[in-house]
Amino acid sequence: PLLTNHVASGMLVLCAVAALGLALGSLKVRGLSLGIAGTLFVGIIFGHFGLNIEPDVRTFLQEFGLIIFVYTIGIQVGPGFLTTLRNRGLTLNLLAGAGVVVGAATAVLLCRWLKIDLAAGVGIFAGATTNTPSLGAAQQALKGIGAPEASVAAPGLGYAVCYPFGILGIIIAMILVRWLARIIA
Repeated sequence: PLLTNHVASGMLVLCAVAALGLALGSLKVRGLSLGIAGTLFVGIIFGHFGLNIEPDVRTFLQEFGLIIFVYTIGIQVGPGFLTTLRNRGLTLNLLAGAGVVVGAATAVLLCRWLKIDLAAGVGIFAGATTNTPSLGAAQQALKGIGAPEASVAAPGLGYAVCYPFGILGIIIAMILVRWLARIIA
């Protein structure tokens, strides 16, 4: 730990990750930036170099961070939610549901084929689909059934490995959509 107070050292690591991640995310290369995902990449780097948070403090910060994340998404999306739901709600919900089902089926099939633990597979699914709330739900469900600590940590590892590729996939998809839109228009 950086300090003798575990809560203070945890907050210091968290604030450093947030500040450096936001700085990284604001850098633009050819008009593209990582945005808020920069914090995940900085967090992975900090973890690689052993700047960790005590398990009890980490558990609290994970729960609190997930709550804040979902809240801010709600604040951002909330104002146009009912209008969008009325106009294109059924189509968008069917597309979202199909994306979740295809992603989950792919994760299960790959886990069985590659003999990956299903707990890690849930994290792989969450990271590949950039679905942070599903990671929190998976970890909470594993804690709820009394799974060993290694199993509870496995989804986080799978998420951290696959999230960068999920972001990269989204970037590539947006580039292709922009390119195809120019061809069609």
